Amino acid sequence: MNPKFLAVAVSTALLAACGGDDNNSNNNDSKSPLAELGIQCAAVEKAATETTTGTLQLSLVDSYFSGNDFATSSAEIVSYDSCSDQLYVVNAKDATIDVLSLAQNNSAPTKKSSINLAAAATAAGIEIGAANSVSAKKGLVAVAIEAKVKQDAGLIALYRSDDLSLLATYSAGSLPDMVTLSADGRYILSANEGEPSGDYKNDPQGSVTIVDLNKGFSADKAVVQQVLFTDFNNGGSRAAELPEGVRISGPADTSVAQDLEPEYLTLNSDGSKAWVALQENNAMAIIDVANARVESIKALGEKSWNADSGNQLDASNKDNGPGEFASYEQLAGLYMPDTIASFELNNEIYIVSANEGDGREYIYETTQQACDTANHSWDGKDYSVGGKNEDAQKYANETDDCISHIDEARGGDLFDIVADAHPLKAALDDNDQLKRLKLINDRESIAAGDTLYAYGARSFSIWNSNAELVYDSGDDIAKRVFAVEPDNFNADNEVNLTAETADNRSDDKGTEPEAIEVATINGRIFAFVGLERQGGIMVYDISNPQVPVFQSYLNNRDFTAPVCTEVNGDGECDNDTYNSAAGDLGPESIDYFSREGKHFIAVGNEVSGTTSVYQLNFSSAVL
Repeated sequence: MNPKFLAVAVSTALLAACGGDDNNSNNNDSKSPLAELGIQCAAVEKAATETTTGTLQLSLVDSYFSGNDFATSSAEIVSYDSCSDQLYVVNAKDATIDVLSLAQNNSAPTKKSSINLAAAATAAGIEIGAANSVSAKKGLVAVAIEAKVKQDAGLIALYRSDDLSLLATYSAGSLPDMVTLSADGRYILSANEGEPSGDYKNDPQGSVTIVDLNKGFSADKAVVQQVLFTDFNNGGSRAAELPEGVRISGPADTSVAQDLEPEYLTLNSDGSKAWVALQENNAMAIIDVANARVESIKALGEKSWNADSGNQLDASNKDNGPGEFASYEQLAGLYMPDTIASFELNNEIYIVSANEGDGREYIYETTQQACDTANHSWDGKDYSVGGKNEDAQKYANETDDCISHIDEARGGDLFDIVADAHPLKAALDDNDQLKRLKLINDRESIAAGDTLYAYGARSFSIWNSNAELVYDSGDDIAKRVFAVEPDNFNADNEVNLTAETADNRSDDKGTEPEAIEVATINGRIFAFVGLERQGGIMVYDISNPQVPVFQSYLNNRDFTAPVCTEVNGDGECDNDTYNSAAGDLGPESIDYFSREGKHFIAVGNEVSGTTSVYQLNFSSAVL
């Protein structure tokens, strides 16, 4: 059955919600700097409060396509602002923010205008690269923009939503990868990843930027502070506070502050505290926003794939096909969350995470001789004397890929350093088991009692405010996707040819949970999880954080349609022209909103360059 056309008869109910949507207060606090801007908010009819039962279903309203080349990050992050009643979408290919209006009758998205970021670069006096994130609330639109040289300080640009004029720019840390406005519009925060250069010669610190707009937006009124992790360095005043489980995996001379890479952050309702995902470090930082201080750093631990856990995974793309699930003793995954969100229940704060996982591989282009001299790993054609290329001298100045640092290896590559008595020894030499699985490679030898670690947890999790695990979805996402899409399970997101894409990501991170959003609807709390590689959105009722209940899964992807209007024999795009019949590819972000008496989510799809709007309905169907 084609999942694009899966349908369940639903009875639509009016929904009332809070949480993911910003509060439309018409900015009527006359004493606030925001009110002084005089931004007039649209009259948005939110859904009425009703008692709701049944499962929550998604139905596609419509998609907007950027028109750009295939797989160019043309619809990455999406944010809805109820004041302007518009969607704001990061279009990294065009270095703009696309502004989408929503139809009155069904909320179908259409491009209305765009924000050109050139004025922000001029105002900040820097050369810029791509926009990475956008957050729109209260008639304000905040954009995180990296510098042309990613390791240089980036910026946060702030715009009005009514005329899209630039209000101000604020200096951020290196590679601001995610930005958010607090619910009341007082604070802007960015997670600055601080990723090193390809040759690892320039490795800036990771950081979090906090902009306090309480006294105004201009440079002389806004208070901008950079939250650093320097005190946690070896020999630093807080070095003893760094938990042992926080993964520091850069070269030996890398400091803790350089190695920590903030990926995403979420705020509590009053904006007083932030939780920051340190993805590659498998950790979370908790920040006191008002005092711009790191309260603590928490290690997130590991998730077992052994039989006692009840968790199973398909770990190979070279086995008998999709869905070869198994458990393995002394194999675990590190959560390594990407997107995180938060919700409050019974005066407690919970964090939800999409546990994507992420390895470190830094590559640059140089000659083989320069690569060897730097003691890095050559990954190109062998031009050395005696190498495979007979014209070694002729091509001595040719450049190709050189790997300065990598922390992953396939199971088969670790076979020789694993003790013979290890329970996974034989599995590491078997394509049907763990030989293909990408594992963390950070040890010279692995003893019989040591655990092997994979990237990510192929799940979503719920944590308490102290970053302690409350719930993990185990293998539920994989099992449910396989039940619906068995022939295309663990697919990649750039190919729709089943023979090529099915099982393709089993040896990596599976369906790859990437995006997550939370909405509270009539007293029930729902999590929406986007699967970056597989595609589609999973919905769970998390009203009881200890025992979430699966609701539905919808994948607006047609595996029978080629991804581009021309593809090669392997189903790969051959002309950079996206084929709309393929549907959505690569969900990167989700934002919930309510308008026209109904409730919706918007999804930004990075590979297809589409922004899709789904309506939320309740059904009495039992899944």
